[in-house]
Amino acid sequence: MDTQPLQLDPEVRTGKLPNGFTYYIRKNKTPEKRVTMYLASKVGSILETDQQRGIAHFVEHMSFNGTKHFPKKELSDYLEKAGVRFGADINANTGLEETVYQLPLPSDHPELLANGLQIIRDWAQDANIEAEDVERERHVILEEKRFRQGLAQRVQEKSVPFYTNNSRHGSRLPIGTEEVLLKVTPEEIRSFYKDWYRPDLQAILVVGDIDVDQMEKDIKAKFSDLRNPQKEKERPVYPVKLTGKNQYMQFIDPELGGVSLEITKKELADTVRTTADYRTSLLKKLLAELVSIRFRRLPIVGFGPLTGGLNSFSVNLTTKPAETEQGLKSIWLELRRMEEQGFTKSELERVKKAHQYQIEEALKEKDRTASELLIKTYLQHFLTGNAAPGISKEAELTSELLPEVTLDEVNALMKDYMKATDRDIIVKSSEYNKAFLPDEATVLKWIESVYTQSLPPMEEEENLLPLLKKEPVPGKISAVEEIKKADIQKIMLSNGLTVLLKKTDFQNDQILFKGLAEGGTSLSGDADYESATNAANIIAAAGAGNYDFLQLGKLMTGRKVQLSPFILDQYQGFNGSTTKEDLPAALELLHAYFREPRKDEESYLTLLGRAKEQLINKQDSRSQVFMDTVTLVLGNYHLRKKPQSINRLDAVKLDKAFEIYKERFADASAFTFLFVGNMEVAKVKPLLEKYLGSLPSTRKKETMRDLGINVPAGRISKTVYKGTEQKSSVVLVYSGAFDYNFENTIKMNAIADVLKISLTRRLRDQEGGTYTPNVQMNLSRYPKTRFAIVVSFDCAPKNVDQLIASVQDEINKMKTAGPSAENLQKFKAARKVGLETGAKNNEFWLDYLVSQVMNKEPLTQFFDYDAALNGITIKSVQQAAATYIQDKNYVKLVLMPEKTNP
Repeated sequence: MDTQPLQLDPEVRTGKLPNGFTYYIRKNKTPEKRVTMYLASKVGSILETDQQRGIAHFVEHMSFNGTKHFPKKELSDYLEKAGVRFGADINANTGLEETVYQLPLPSDHPELLANGLQIIRDWAQDANIEAEDVERERHVILEEKRFRQGLAQRVQEKSVPFYTNNSRHGSRLPIGTEEVLLKVTPEEIRSFYKDWYRPDLQAILVVGDIDVDQMEKDIKAKFSDLRNPQKEKERPVYPVKLTGKNQYMQFIDPELGGVSLEITKKELADTVRTTADYRTSLLKKLLAELVSIRFRRLPIVGFGPLTGGLNSFSVNLTTKPAETEQGLKSIWLELRRMEEQGFTKSELERVKKAHQYQIEEALKEKDRTASELLIKTYLQHFLTGNAAPGISKEAELTSELLPEVTLDEVNALMKDYMKATDRDIIVKSSEYNKAFLPDEATVLKWIESVYTQSLPPMEEEENLLPLLKKEPVPGKISAVEEIKKADIQKIMLSNGLTVLLKKTDFQNDQILFKGLAEGGTSLSGDADYESATNAANIIAAAGAGNYDFLQLGKLMTGRKVQLSPFILDQYQGFNGSTTKEDLPAALELLHAYFREPRKDEESYLTLLGRAKEQLINKQDSRSQVFMDTVTLVLGNYHLRKKPQSINRLDAVKLDKAFEIYKERFADASAFTFLFVGNMEVAKVKPLLEKYLGSLPSTRKKETMRDLGINVPAGRISKTVYKGTEQKSSVVLVYSGAFDYNFENTIKMNAIADVLKISLTRRLRDQEGGTYTPNVQMNLSRYPKTRFAIVVSFDCAPKNVDQLIASVQDEINKMKTAGPSAENLQKFKAARKVGLETGAKNNEFWLDYLVSQVMNKEPLTQFFDYDAALNGITIKSVQQAAATYIQDKNYVKLVLMPEKTNP
């Protein structure tokens, strides 16, 4: 096997400056007129001393608080005026081993492009770390730490040291310690910055619609003067070492309701550098897919990365306290079957075929791959040494290596993963259920007992039947309308079904589609609501036509067909994606789910059992209890908005769900189907006639029922007291009737976006009271025209009242004076950038057209948006805020700890 290193993607220009600074540059025109820049530093929290825990992340924050050329908050202001949103677009992340800054920009603005390089240059070595800014940001980071508090964080803090065998990784979570964050001085932060932010540990990555030659010249001119420290510290490496020993741990937490059991087999993560490494990686991918299919793709057993350069093969289950033994044994019995009997030749050939197909599809999209995807492979090349040979080389390697992978190799690898070495067991529950936690000997005894059972041989059925039980009788196209402005064909079929086709060339071989009709669960009575809202998932889990769910997976191997039915509150329909070649298969499957859904007791019980497992810990989670309360109050205490529970799931009846599903899909004339992508319209039309025109039609065209589930009128205040965590959550809602028209929707969105900017500046930057305030505007036209503006944030319990007062003050400013000219400009700039990039994106167009259909708005409205946006003024936004945001309709919901520290 070839052990020569795989070469870097030839499409990338890379180099290293004399100071050690690395660059990667690639021209890529998806999306057009856009470029993504990263600054990557091999600097993370692993480099901190005990007295520096949290400083690496602190440096990241300070880089946005002012640099040499963009002091104070000029950086975010400058970029937001260009439509680059702080948090959503410009962002950064500090990990254990690295810190990465992201900067997406328009590439057709020379000044912006030049300043983008200057920003990256400033981050690399010229951040201003001033005392005043440090003091302000200290509070923001402490609030970020508070924001992260919760069960998941507590589990991480306990489990990372455990599975990394008490390595340094376990004591270096990037958020740091409160003690350090409270006391760290600007001098200490600067010292860390000067030690580690240096060119021999850094790289710039630039991928986008740019001139590579010019970019290389600019990088050399801008970054060659970066200097390494005179007394350069050696960059240490702290690998996690495997001991070969097994470990056991109990985790007790008040938010755990049932009993959770994790069994994790650890191994060192592979770094893919050579052809031999690539083959090993391919072998492991095939095995992971085989195991996933055997477990119906449920997240019970799987492979994944762990902190510290480890990978895992793990079993995860949560059960009622007395059912853990039974749950583990049922999972382990299937694992034993894989271990002893292995997989079949036909199973392996199917996953090989599927993998080959995925690579070929990626190769077809080579010139349409998003810059954001490409840059991440080059980032890993710099940070870890993982090969980034490019899709052409990967396709070549796959074609060469895939046929060589044998069933014996796959089965031998499965046996390796089942060996009881470097295996960790973690059992979790509350103090209340602690008596039900099995000790290590008990877990091992349960596993051993599985090997005493008889194991019947694996039997595999062949797919010999057609998908459909009954061949469709095609309908006819009765009318075609050209909507030239939007490049859409509107097709009417003889059964009354409407189809909208928008041909694009944004991707070479992608077709996205959605079908929808009014009705949804609103047409079912309250007594049948649980069956109705779960009906689509129950049918999807059962399969369609002549095949159950697992058989369908086998039948569709080597085809890119994704399809799922849905039944929501007010609509039913399908979501799907496919390719030109596989569109017939996708439409045949769609027809099967319409006309020939299956009812299957086993899959129904499996689905409900899994849903119940996920609810076991729910009643003890303070955040979940609060969000359930929010949903209930904002839903005006309607029966359908009550928290999901095991008792409610017990109300789901298979026969009723099947009956409701068939009712919702009985009338094709009510449906509109939308197809967006690179399709040959002439070839699509006969398929539409065959598979959609043949669907049954009652011509009823039912409409959604108004159940009156709206945010209640009046002033409502409710506080939930749960848990002892010193963290509060606040949700504030203003709502009411709304005059729905095109211009007003833009004004309302302007209110929300501008309010988000002003609240971030005030609550986070000025008051240091919260990490990330959120503002969401919900607008609906049917069944009633309504709006709801939702402001939410987490904070210290003692700061709740003060921050709520600040929110109300900012809203009052919006109502009396309107947004600032600067913030309104930022809103418009971000929206225009969104329109420019969206106009070249299939997902955008499908979402847009679906929204227009649902709201019964013109399909060509997109082309009026820019002019309408330009017409929005400070005065018009102020008037909209004053008209609709009324204090008389105000809901305040707060989560507080049961005991507040003095």
